Amino acid sequence: MRKSRLYPIIAVLAIILLGVACTSKPKAPKPLAVATAHVVADTVVHFNKEAACTVHIDFAYLKGAQYATANDSLLRMGTLQPNYFAASYEPLTPEVVVRETMRRYVAEYMEIARWLKDREKQYSELNWALNITTKILPSKGKNILYCSEIAITTGKVSNHTKLFFNIDPKTGKRITLKDEYGNDYQTTLTKQIVEQLADRLDPDEDDTKALQQKGYFVNIAPYATQNFILTDDSTTFVYQAGEISEKEVRISIEN
Repeated sequence: MRKSRLYPIIAVLAIILLGVACTSKPKAPKPLAVATAHVVADTVVHFNKEAACTVHIDFAYLKGAQYATANDSLLRMGTLQPNYFAASYEPLTPEVVVRETMRRYVAEYMEIARWLKDREKQYSELNWALNITTKILPSKGKNILYCSEIAITTGKVSNHTKLFFNIDPKTGKRITLKDEYGNDYQTTLTKQIVEQLADRLDPDEDDTKALQQKGYFVNIAPYATQNFILTDDSTTFVYQAGEISEKEVRISIEN
């Protein structure tokens, strides 16, 4: 067949492929298989005319008596900060813990503010804020992903943390990297993380020394963080700002 006869055929094929691509529907988000609800608590407590503590907590939880164990686990594992109830021996419920967390935080603020005011006088920074927002998303299989975004401000200092917990809703057990990848997960995953990050920064450099020269994992060995997002298709590792770099870093690998 001569080349001049090939061109119309190629053009027709290109049009067909373009039409298929344009008409294909995007993949729908995976639905959440469990019912959820929220406990919301807000307060503003004034230390004096110039200073106050503002607290906002929006805690998502699993709705239904069958998820009492899972909710108890969520309340202990650091989804709320400060984590006042990690070592509690009493059964925990979202309504009680959220309001008690707010009460204790405000009480601590008032105590510390009085101490700072006496010590630093007019130089004390007494405007504080605690903002916690949470949500529940689908994880791998029938598990859930608990997302907790925590912002704590004390005067001019602010810390912003994003925490992710992959949870079995039936038992409340947190799914770890060891559960997913076996005993040698740190070796296996660290290698992939270094490769992914190196490809993002410089395809020609794929070793730890090169990453450290660019400001990643400086003075520490690379590692796979337990703060990760697990889906049916991938695992995304979330490093907080200041953990391995100045800014937050996310690295995804295919499952």
